[in-house]
Amino acid sequence: MTVSVGSIAPHVDRNRLVARLQDLVRTPSENPPGNEAEAARLVQGWCDELGLSTLTQEAEPNRPSVIARWKGEPGPTVCYCSHIDVVPAGDPALWGMDPFSAEISDGRMHGRGSSDAKGPIAAALEAVRALKDAGFEPRGTLELALVADEEAMGIKGAGYLVEKEILSPDIVIIGEPTSLKIVRAQRGPCWFRIITRGVAAHGSAPERGRSAIKHMAEIISHLEETVPDIEHPVLGGPSINVGTIRGGEKVNVVPASCIAEVDRRSLPGETRDSVIASIQAAVDLARERFPDIDATIELPFFGAPFEVREGSPVLAEIVAAASEALGREAEVVGFRGSSDARFFAEAGADVVVCGPGDISVAHTARESIELAELERGALAYAVAFARLLSKPN
Repeated sequence: MTVSVGSIAPHVDRNRLVARLQDLVRTPSENPPGNEAEAARLVQGWCDELGLSTLTQEAEPNRPSVIARWKGEPGPTVCYCSHIDVVPAGDPALWGMDPFSAEISDGRMHGRGSSDAKGPIAAALEAVRALKDAGFEPRGTLELALVADEEAMGIKGAGYLVEKEILSPDIVIIGEPTSLKIVRAQRGPCWFRIITRGVAAHGSAPERGRSAIKHMAEIISHLEETVPDIEHPVLGGPSINVGTIRGGEKVNVVPASCIAEVDRRSLPGETRDSVIASIQAAVDLARERFPDIDATIELPFFGAPFEVREGSPVLAEIVAAASEALGREAEVVGFRGSSDARFFAEAGADVVVCGPGDISVAHTARESIELAELERGALAYAVAFARLLSKPN
C-alpha cells in the first residue's frame, strides 16, 4: 500500500503519543550512573503491545537495551535507533519544576529527556502503531533499537550491539532532536590526553628543573595551527578544544608533570592516523623552541566521522518523508556533535539522524519539546519507514 501523511495522519493518536512520552519522562534514566532498567521495561512493554518480537541485551548487568522487530516479506533491514538514557537533571532549583514531572504548558512538554531523546522514541513508537492500524505490511524488517548509554558515548549500548552483530541493518535512522532536519554527516569525536614530564626543583631556582607546564603551554599554543585547513559542505571545518589541564604540586615547586585533555573533532576523510599526526605536529613545533620536551600522546577515545553522499536514494526517501510531514522542504544539515550513528556507519550501513525536538535546549534546565512537532515527527517516521520498506511497484 502507498503510505502518505494524508493516509497515516488519521491513525496517529496525539493523546496516546503524549501520554507515552509523559510516562517515559517520569521514569528517570540518568547516565551517569546508568539507570536505564525501568525505562527499558516500559518501552519493551509498549513494543510487546504492538505485536513486535522483542528482546533485551546488556553489555553489563542492569544496563539493558531493547530490540524490537517487525518482520515482513524478504527485504532490507531498516533500524530505528534512539536512546533511553538521559543526562543528569542537575540542580532541581534551576528548573522551576520537577525535572521529571513532564509538565505541559503552552503546547510544550518540559522535563529531562523530553527532547533528548525520549520524544523521538515516543514518536517512533506511535509511527509503528499508526502503520499497523493503517494495514501496512513491510517488505523487509523494521528494527527498533532503544538503547542504553548513548550519553556516555554509547559503548555499552549501540556500540555493543553492533560489535556483537546483534544489530547489522542496511539502513539506519538515528533518533535525536534535530528539529526534523536531516543530518547526513557527523564529525568524529577524538579525545586525546597529552602528558608532559619535567624535573622538579625549588620554585626559587627554576633553572635547576624543567617545567612540564611550560612545555605543555608551548604545545597547546600550536594545536590550532596544526588542525588541517579543510571544509565539509555541511559540517564546516574540524575543531579542537583543550578541555582540562592539570599539573604541578605546589606554587613554589617547578612542576614535574602536566596532563591536558583535548577534544578534536574530525571530518570525513580524516583517519585515526591523520588526526594523531596533527597532534604530534603541535608537539614537534613546540620542540623547535624547547628541544628537551618529554611528551606522550594518548588517544583514549576515537570516534570516526561519517557522511551519506548527497545523492543517496536513502537520504532522498527520508528527506521526502520529512518534507511531507513538515509541509515544506526538509533541511539537510551536518551534526557537529556525536551520536550512535558512527557505530552503524563504521559497520557499513547508510545512516541519517533525524527527530523532533530542539538540540539547543537538550542537556539544559530548559529542556522541552513542542507537542505539535512531536506529532509531526511521528508522521515523518511513519512515512519514512513505509517508503524504505514498501514493495516495489
